[in-house]
Amino acid sequence: MLKNISLYLLLIMLSGCTSIPKKKPPFEISAVVNQYLTTYQARDNFEHFLSFYDDEVVLEDMLYGVKATNKKAFSAFFNWQAGDFKVLNGKQTFEVSQIVIDDEQRTVVVSGVFNPFSFNEQKLGPWRFTTVLKFNQAGLIVYQQDWINYFPRSFVSEATNLNGTH
Repeated sequence: MLKNISLYLLLIMLSGCTSIPKKKPPFEISAVVNQYLTTYQARDNFEHFLSFYDDEVVLEDMLYGVKATNKKAFSAFFNWQAGDFKVLNGKQTFEVSQIVIDDEQRTVVVSGVFNPFSFNEQKLGPWRFTTVLKFNQAGLIVYQQDWINYFPRSFVSEATNLNGTH
């Protein structure tokens, strides 16, 4: 009898327990990331590219030493209209090798390689990269951290040290 009562009490306690589902964002991160990467790889519609970013986006290019703290500064840094840019091997601007998505934190890590290109007739690349993207609840990028293996190193020889900023 005591065993049955104990079992009954245990069942009552367990019936009150429910698992708490992980909170997913109100948008599908993987779909947004795929659209973003397609736009970035095509590199032909800068306004559409900028539409993926929040007005208060923070960009940190850790090796180049650039920190932009709003969309206007971000746009000036990325400015696709500046200079003569051409991918040299007939491929997309870059190839993605890995995408890691954390829905709960609304964070994405993308790694890959920028294909060889010329900028103002200087041949550059290939450049390996890892980029961290953080999204707000509306599905816009609010933070981007780039780690790009720039070569030649002259690109970053006078870079600002961003290690002390967050």
